[in-house]
Amino acid sequence: MFKNIPHERLMIFFAAVVQAVGFIISITIEDFSASFIPYAEKIVPVVNFSGSLIAFILVIFPQFRVTQSIVLFVQGITMTLNAQLFLGPFLYSMGIVLLFCNGYLQENKKIKIYIILSIWFLSTFIILPQNLSQFIMIIAYSLFITFMYFYIYGAVFKSLLSLFPISAKHISSLNLPDFGTSLNLTEFGLSERQIKIVKHIAKTNSTSYKELADAAITSESTIKKDMLEIFKKLGVENSTSLKFFLSLYKIED
Repeated sequence: MFKNIPHERLMIFFAAVVQAVGFIISITIEDFSASFIPYAEKIVPVVNFSGSLIAFILVIFPQFRVTQSIVLFVQGITMTLNAQLFLGPFLYSMGIVLLFCNGYLQENKKIKIYIILSIWFLSTFIILPQNLSQFIMIIAYSLFITFMYFYIYGAVFKSLLSLFPISAKHISSLNLPDFGTSLNLTEFGLSERQIKIVKHIAKTNSTSYKELADAAITSESTIKKDMLEIFKKLGVENSTSLKFFLSLYKIED
């Protein structure tokens, strides 16, 4: 039934459905007596309705991916302050995960993470003077989710390498350092422009010739020639192999 529909659209569609159901519940049977939000009976339905509407729009226009995270951030804070202490932090953390998956944390990652976490903790501080135990629970649950994601990321990465050892070991014809270590591109005989191209690919996971030409301030024909040299010097066969190769290492500045 859904096999021909991209998974991203399905994810967004069912997120819209969930929020639509949440909207219906919030205007009918939901009890707001434990909520930390003033006028929660008005604010929560508005947040749910708005989130659902935006999500349905994103089903049609999924390219506005940063909006996915913004909706999750707003919902995460709202649900947390509405005394849904487990759902709220989960939604907020999923917003961060989607930023990571969609490439929005490739540049200025530390600053962006600090801002996102600051917004989260400042929002939850509203609960502190009213209910200390719930505030402690939120912080503990937030830390649990954070370290769980780190663990899953590392475990999945190692599992993929063990499941596909041939692809991992033979991704390049060169003798390379252990996966996960730093890679100094100057050691491969790449020119300054080629290094800039490789770093751009590592940051954006894009091998669009037009995008690379804009980043390197050169022509697409030059990029095509450089890419062939990069493939040769790094011992990879094509763009797909190059992206996988770069994902296995930390690229030195």
